[in-house]
Amino acid sequence: MINREIQLDMLQRVAEALGPDLRKKMTFVGGCTTGLLVTDEFTREQIRHTDDVDLIMHVMSYTSYSALQQELQAHGFKIEVPDDDGAPICAMKLGDLRVDFMPDDENILGFTNRWYRKAMETSTYFNLAPELSINLISPVYFIATKLEAYNGRGKGDPLESRDIEDILNLVDGRPELVNEISTAENDLKIYISQQIEVLIKLSDFDYVIQSHTYGDKAREDEIYERLEKIIEIGK
Repeated sequence: MINREIQLDMLQRVAEALGPDLRKKMTFVGGCTTGLLVTDEFTREQIRHTDDVDLIMHVMSYTSYSALQQELQAHGFKIEVPDDDGAPICAMKLGDLRVDFMPDDENILGFTNRWYRKAMETSTYFNLAPELSINLISPVYFIATKLEAYNGRGKGDPLESRDIEDILNLVDGRPELVNEISTAENDLKIYISQQIEVLIKLSDFDYVIQSHTYGDKAREDEIYERLEKIIEIGK
């Protein structure tokens, strides 16, 4: 089973366990959705396997979040106790699969991503299977949330960052992304533009691109061209 098929299976398992009512309240985000957003078949086949499924939701208070966890337990999810392996406090388990349920309000668990709320508002329906649809993050907000995540946990090291890997997969594997960013809301496209400009100036970024393309110079040039176009969009 190739990585994209593994990702689809993971997403489908979670979507089916949630049921229709809970699915409506949540948006699928994160690395596991990369294969749904990439449109280039070659890049799609290169996408890495990810270990978890990420979802975001809107809750008003910690009490509401706790009530949601209880509802999720009734659907087969179990609370994951944080450990040295780095499982966050939002993690639950569905069998052997880790599922992170992340609120869009920092006050709930002490963290969030500034783009989560808008990512939920702009999500679109995606059919995983007949009669099984999910709310899927848009490509532009995928990039924004990944840049924000990298700034929070990347430690300035793009070589070891899965967030940067996911970003490059989308830049490389979705030719229409540049146009999509160009038509995005002003604050969003300026943020993406500025953060990409910071990234490409990092001393190790050339190595990140080379690793991503396995030394394919033509692909390297194409990625850099797209990144430069994204930077220009915000100026």
